[in-house]
Amino acid sequence: MGRGKVKEDDPAQAFAGQVRAFGAFIKLCRATWTLTGKVAAGLPGQISFAQFAVLEALDSLGPMNQRTIAHKILRSSASVNVVVDNLDRRGLVTRTRSQKDRRHVEVSLTPEGKALMKQVLPAYVRTVTKEFSVLSDDEQEELGRLCRILGLSARAQDDSETESAER
Repeated sequence: MGRGKVKEDDPAQAFAGQVRAFGAFIKLCRATWTLTGKVAAGLPGQISFAQFAVLEALDSLGPMNQRTIAHKILRSSASVNVVVDNLDRRGLVTRTRSQKDRRHVEVSLTPEGKALMKQVLPAYVRTVTKEFSVLSDDEQEELGRLCRILGLSARAQDDSETESAER
């Protein structure tokens, strides 16, 4: 039996596992929503949280296509397209079509986008650090480790389901 698995043939144990998993999920969601709201409130009024997420991904990882951005920030490609459209109109990102494959469009930060990130990132980091100060260093590391396990597992399941659907 793997990590966190319950015996499916024992209804009481299966139910207890469902209650435990769902309770943890609800707590994770509520904490995420609350913290996201507090952090977003600390961003300058001219930038939304979704715009910040796209700009931060490009700032830390470099130019990439919109599908990769969507994957990195856990948003749909359609919503990322709208965000990138708005950032492009504001001159914060550019889109460059690949000469090798005209279907591939790379999104990158403009100097204005880099300047905005340089302006907003320190305040963002201060807000996150303040909110996380209720956890010890060890608790923050454990939270990060657990979130990584959940994220990688969910992503692996998505990739597996996508591969099965494509066959």
